[in-house]
Amino acid sequence: MPSAANEHSLGIILPHAGYVYSGACAALGLASVAGERWDSIIIVHPSHQGIHFDFSVSPFNEYESPLGNLMLDKELYRILSPAGEKELELDYHRLEHSLEIQLPLIKHFFPNATICPVMLGNQIPSVAQRLGALLYDAVYKSARRILIVVSSDLSHYHDSDTAEKMDAQLIRYVTELNPEGLWRGHDLGKLEACGIGGIATLLYMASQYRSPKVRVIDYTHSGKVSGMNNQVVGYLAAKIFE
Repeated sequence: MPSAANEHSLGIILPHAGYVYSGACAALGLASVAGERWDSIIIVHPSHQGIHFDFSVSPFNEYESPLGNLMLDKELYRILSPAGEKELELDYHRLEHSLEIQLPLIKHFFPNATICPVMLGNQIPSVAQRLGALLYDAVYKSARRILIVVSSDLSHYHDSDTAEKMDAQLIRYVTELNPEGLWRGHDLGKLEACGIGGIATLLYMASQYRSPKVRVIDYTHSGKVSGMNNQVVGYLAAKIFE
């Protein structure tokens, strides 16, 4: 489902599980923005290794993928790097699958785009608000076309009925562009996402635009592939656009 000619995409939420489970969902999400020209892609993704930092911009100049290498956008790196913050140990970036899984897909759909990975540690509202404001300034003030990719799976290891109900709650807050409801549902245990901070960041960023809208591209879970519905992980592809 490519973008309509009058749509200006701002960002997209994609899953980051193994391709056999969530690859089709992620590909549908990226295909929905593939009709637009993108110079650079900011990948907001969670850390599965530690939460002792707010966010960290990956400093690697080049990223390998089976489909070809991707280059760091050094201008975005400079703009988004937290001022005065101690640089995170590189293994936190090197070993993070929530970034790695996105790279071949991005290379396939946008072979000439540069990337700027931003890893979230402390996923709390104040961090998401601060990063959302930084992203808005970086994108809105740039003459280039920059897409935000948020890497996140949804509920983890519930039976499929429970997972679908929890994920429906998250999707409702996303489609309402309601980060406060998202946090409230998360704190009450009514919804889950390993990249909840990245999703909220995108919602905070989008709130600064005049008329943002949301389209759910695909929702699924691992049980639909494995047939094992007693413990599933939820996957969402949804884009925010004007």
